[in-house]
Amino acid sequence: MLTNPYFCPMPWTGLMYNFDGKIKNCIRSVETEPIGYLQDCDIETILHGDENLARQEKIINHSAVSSCQTCYDLERSKSAFDIISDRKFYIRELKSVSPNTYTLGNFDLHTVDVRWSNLCNFACVYCSSQFSSRWANELGKFHKTPTDEQQEKFKRYILDHAPNLKHVYLAGGEPLLMQENLELLEKLNPDVQLRINTNLSRTDTKIFQRICEFKNVHWTVSAETLYDEYEYIRYGGSWSDFITNLTMIKSLDHKITFNMLWFLLNYSSVFDFVEYMQNLGFHNNSFVIGALLSPPQLNIRHLPDTEINKLQENLKTRISNGPGYLLQDSYENMLAYIGTPAEKNFNDIFRYLETLDQRRGLDSRKIFDKLYKLQ
Repeated sequence: MLTNPYFCPMPWTGLMYNFDGKIKNCIRSVETEPIGYLQDCDIETILHGDENLARQEKIINHSAVSSCQTCYDLERSKSAFDIISDRKFYIRELKSVSPNTYTLGNFDLHTVDVRWSNLCNFACVYCSSQFSSRWANELGKFHKTPTDEQQEKFKRYILDHAPNLKHVYLAGGEPLLMQENLELLEKLNPDVQLRINTNLSRTDTKIFQRICEFKNVHWTVSAETLYDEYEYIRYGGSWSDFITNLTMIKSLDHKITFNMLWFLLNYSSVFDFVEYMQNLGFHNNSFVIGALLSPPQLNIRHLPDTEINKLQENLKTRISNGPGYLLQDSYENMLAYIGTPAEKNFNDIFRYLETLDQRRGLDSRKIFDKLYKLQ
């Protein structure tokens, strides 16, 4: 397993479910290459079907799987085993699974990433109706889902296997609001590894209370800027509530990582957020920062060259200070990204913000005045 550069346990041990019925091996799998849809057949048929079988066969034969390109790209030109790719992550997480599991045609569920719905109380500026019910309501755009019977049968499959799961990833939408997650948590063994991707807006739910009873919890907290910028970008959120809830989970003996996106609206304040959290005592291994790719209007590379140059110098200085850990890796990736040539359409961001402002009754000019001065 360790010498096969294409080995990944997920085609034998895991699944990712999206509320529209799509089944993938994991969240990193190419979106257009699922292994099946619940609308077409039941979950066991999908997991033992031709599509998943073909991926197992390629891996056994030390061949690349086209849907796994994201992990291959993350690992390219890097040799350390701590590289953040889902392939290497799950090899570590599932190291106790018997090697006998990895035979052609076999499947034994050990990890799940289940997004029961798009239920979310936020409508973040870069999100969409697919991942946020608040966005869906705002746009009047709703998605087809499997029938109630199909969803119930799938849920029963997950709950029946829950006691044997070694790793569970809860995301959404907002996982702290989904009642199905409470049912799942009640079935899990106490030693399971829990990873929660949350906006951390609600800690008054039974789901949150139940999570606090587990010992192996990794909170992946979505945030990337401060104060009024935070409340505009994470529409529906409150900065003061966020800090209160963050303080609460910081008091637990749990791991916390900030999942941060970098784009035009926080092109400089992302560094202020890092420093704010460092001052609260968060380690440099707590920050994962990636450039936002969609929607394209928000892409950081639309900035004027003068600002790009300033950011490059800022990042070089920060890297030279040797922060190490995930923070240094993030800075290096950010520097490489903005140095890649791109066609600029800087004015698109202002049209995008104007539409948001009109629909939501906000005034982005007052909040992002530094950005508007570059117009």
